[in-house]
Amino acid sequence: MQLLSRRLHLNATTTTAASTQVLKSREHRASNGFCADIITLSKDGRLKEAMGFLQQDSTDMTPSVFASLLQACTKAESLTEGKHVHTHIIKFGFKPDTFLWNNILNMYCKCRCLKDARQVFDKMSQRSVVSWTAMITAYAQHGQAEDALRLFDEMQIEGIEPNHYTFSGVVKACSSLAALEFGRHVHDLVIRTGFQSDVVVMNALVDMYAKCGCVGSARQVFDKMLEKNAVSWNTMIAGYCQKGDVGEALKLFWQISKPDIISWNVMIAGFAQNELEDEALRLFCQMREVGMKPDKFTFASVLRACAGLVALDHGKKIHAYIILTGFESDVSGITALVDMYAKCTSLDDASKLFNKMSKEAVDANSMMVGLCGQNWHTDGVMELEIQTLKSKVVSWNAMIAGYSQNGHGEEALKLFCQMQQENLELDHFTFGSVLRACSSLLTLESGKQVHAHIIKTGNEADVIVGSALVDMYAKCKVMVDACKAFEMLSNRDTITWTTIIVGCIQHGWNKAALQHIKKMVQGGMKPDQFTIASALNVCANLAALEQGKQFHAHFIVSGFESDDVLGSALVDMYSKCGSIVDAHMVADEMHSRNVVPQIAKVGGGTQHGLGDVVVRSALIDMYSKCGNIENAYKVFGKMHKRDVVSWTAMIAGLAQHGRGMEAIQLFQKMLSSGMKPNQITFVGVLSACSHGGLVDQGYYYFDCMGREYGIIPRAEHYSCMVDLLGRAGYLEEAANFIAKMPVEPDASVWGTLLGACMVHGNIVLGKHAAECLLELKQDASTYVILANIYAAEGQWADAAKVRNMMRERGIKKQPGCSWIEIKNKIHTFVAGDMAHLQSDKICAMLDSMVGRIKQAGCGPNTEFLLHDLE
Repeated sequence: MQLLSRRLHLNATTTTAASTQVLKSREHRASNGFCADIITLSKDGRLKEAMGFLQQDSTDMTPSVFASLLQACTKAESLTEGKHVHTHIIKFGFKPDTFLWNNILNMYCKCRCLKDARQVFDKMSQRSVVSWTAMITAYAQHGQAEDALRLFDEMQIEGIEPNHYTFSGVVKACSSLAALEFGRHVHDLVIRTGFQSDVVVMNALVDMYAKCGCVGSARQVFDKMLEKNAVSWNTMIAGYCQKGDVGEALKLFWQISKPDIISWNVMIAGFAQNELEDEALRLFCQMREVGMKPDKFTFASVLRACAGLVALDHGKKIHAYIILTGFESDVSGITALVDMYAKCTSLDDASKLFNKMSKEAVDANSMMVGLCGQNWHTDGVMELEIQTLKSKVVSWNAMIAGYSQNGHGEEALKLFCQMQQENLELDHFTFGSVLRACSSLLTLESGKQVHAHIIKTGNEADVIVGSALVDMYAKCKVMVDACKAFEMLSNRDTITWTTIIVGCIQHGWNKAALQHIKKMVQGGMKPDQFTIASALNVCANLAALEQGKQFHAHFIVSGFESDDVLGSALVDMYSKCGSIVDAHMVADEMHSRNVVPQIAKVGGGTQHGLGDVVVRSALIDMYSKCGNIENAYKVFGKMHKRDVVSWTAMIAGLAQHGRGMEAIQLFQKMLSSGMKPNQITFVGVLSACSHGGLVDQGYYYFDCMGREYGIIPRAEHYSCMVDLLGRAGYLEEAANFIAKMPVEPDASVWGTLLGACMVHGNIVLGKHAAECLLELKQDASTYVILANIYAAEGQWADAAKVRNMMRERGIKKQPGCSWIEIKNKIHTFVAGDMAHLQSDKICAMLDSMVGRIKQAGCGPNTEFLLHDLE
């Protein structure tokens, strides 16, 4: 009994001790110390330790404790822990007040979980201005600007007075959408509610007007600001730079008493973005002279300037400086370096940096796995992974673009395939670059496969991708698909329109090009100088002088009167339309004009002589095409400065006039002057050898293209060689040359051989060339030439077979067509067509002219006009 009594007493004592401990614990939890610990840990950023208290009973926690935890989650952008806190609030039946609801809402907004944020917002029975502002700002910052404006309208309907944070958020949304009218409405509200003295709101308004293209309105707001901070000045400077008014931006920049690093960066970036690269580099030097240390954004802009100037030496010096200042490991800096080296054609250096970056990306991935193993917050790791992947995509895009721009299309396609294998996200920059690679390689099948990926990823409507698709199909000579890709675009910019117009011109669709130009203008799109130059090219091809004059007037009205590119196009248009006087007037006006590009206005650097070179090169081309090679030579001889275009134009002109030896001698002078030839130069040189019968010299220059200048022969070079051998009568050698080509011969190569076979009467080889040509394209002229070869050799049965083949396949030769423009009206003439209203008078005049020709002792050469098949 005593033993039992002792046991009972011991159990009672133990129970009492445990009960006392529980009571003490509850007393501690009920005391302020428990809540204060959580709040202190949250404020110190020790979120993991603070979250540990949630594993215990949460019934004694106060709203302020939950608010502290939510604020710590917001600061750490830790969505998982934030959701955990929100779950505890619901689980233990807390009914949050407006303050706690706002903390929950703000956590979801700052963690970019806008769907959950909106659900919380909609559940709130009472919303304060803080609630509305948090939701509007989140929408504005994360690409849902339309939702931000819609919510602001609802806020006004409910009678909630916005504060300065609300106005900042909604004005930012207007900037993103370029919603000028809505922005003006908000500006009026700002004034009515008395916030025009708030510097943050006014800075947002300056930015909004600038991004909507109203720099004048932005400047008015800026000038009326009672208080200006560094953001005010930088925003206004950036606005001028975006508009292209870099001179005004620079004036404003020098008015700042002590420009900060952002001011310097904005100004340097403004120069680089407006193709004033020399000024960007000069300002960078001044920045260093005053003791301002550059950051990664400075280096990105300066490297962009080096890339624009193709200044490899400067770029390497900047690279060395980046290493010296410790920014070499920065992802954006490495990407800018890759881009600079690629654009400066130093692909080996670009590739080394790219490979180094790829290795560091692998190391970063290993680090993320390690962080997960150490129980780091998974949201932070995910964010790190997202940033790493984004940086990786940018570097891959830069490398693909570098290969595409430097004629290494196959490498670009290989890299694109590797990018897919690594499951990297393909964006519009990726597709734009790889499509350019397909365009340069003329690989239609690869282009179609890329197009399929574009459709799959939903990028078909993107204006950059759409323009690249149009260009790819046009370059691959599939204009029907180019037009389809163009029609698929709901939003078209000037580049898109110019691309389809140029594509039509290159394929002889001059009337279609003219229609596109008219549609573009009618749709309210303002043509740039390149579009107008294309329009002038169309008029030149159609010999439409009056319409050309209208475009001339249009570009004067548009403010392009001093543009050298358009001046050259005008010279070409007037010369092709037979108006040599007008061509010379334009050229003389351009030559006498003191051309001072924008760079001279801004920083004092000049480019005198550049316009003169462009114009005189156009004159050389014009005189050559008009048959006046002597005047072309005179213009060339008077040039004090010559570029590769000038030399090439003169060489090509001599070649076209059969003066092959003179062209070769001029080419040698070009090399002696230190000028490096390009692909087009060698087309002129090979053409000169062809026209002059210089077979040995042709072989020599074809070989030295790659050996001495690293130029890979293209289809036009092979076609010139086949023409050279064909004209000299070496048809078998021409066929062997084609057989040894490293690429598949295109239609131009086989067409050249077929023409040579027709001249020299080689039926066997001509038939082979025609068959190969017909495999590539079903063209009536091929059948006609083949039939005429048979007929010329008296093989009438074979000629008849070709004619029957044409009938069976439904192929008809298009009748000859010509046109002339009189009084702004184009008159078209088709062989055998008597539909013209003045056809009787025209025929009478032709008969009279033929009679006079015969009287002069001349007669037509009908050797190759045996069967003009219908």
